Amino acid sequence: MLNMNFFRERQMQRIQRMATALLPVMGVFCLFYVFVTAQNTLDFAILSPERWYDSRFAHPAAQIAQQTRIVYAVIWLLPVAAGLAAVFMAMHVLNLVRQGVLFDERIARGFRFAGIGTALSGGLDHLAHFLSPLIISWHNPDGGLPARFYFNSDSGGLILCGAMFWLVGWIMREAIRIARDNEGFI
Repeated sequence: MLNMNFFRERQMQRIQRMATALLPVMGVFCLFYVFVTAQNTLDFAILSPERWYDSRFAHPAAQIAQQTRIVYAVIWLLPVAAGLAAVFMAMHVLNLVRQGVLFDERIARGFRFAGIGTALSGGLDHLAHFLSPLIISWHNPDGGLPARFYFNSDSGGLILCGAMFWLVGWIMREAIRIARDNEGFI
């Protein structure tokens, strides 16, 4: 009995140390994610308007309205916002684990929310790629291009990973509920 408690305590300490080590890694990821992704989008759409003409969808004679650039930026920043929400929830879950919370509704809810944010980020990225030719070419003299089907395995992977995070959270929630129901029978 004493050995089992000692083993459990050691395991819990390892889990808490790992969560503690991952928190700053997630924080650094957040900074780079926002800086690189959002900065590139804002630079292309608003800060460096001449880059718009580097796109194969923009005609060199097109006069791009500022509102069009803003629409483009918003469309591309939505996946970033959803991804950030997922990362913040993951950090919240890591913080709970660092504090010693494991089999708890908050952890299960965190997994589900992180899964939704991850999947939403991937889906919104697909949508942004789909709409980009249309938005970039709105002001072409010969007319705009239609939206185009686009598949990116990175975004597709985010959708699948998000679904799996959500599933893990749902299974965890149900397991917690079953365990609580069974406590009454013992």
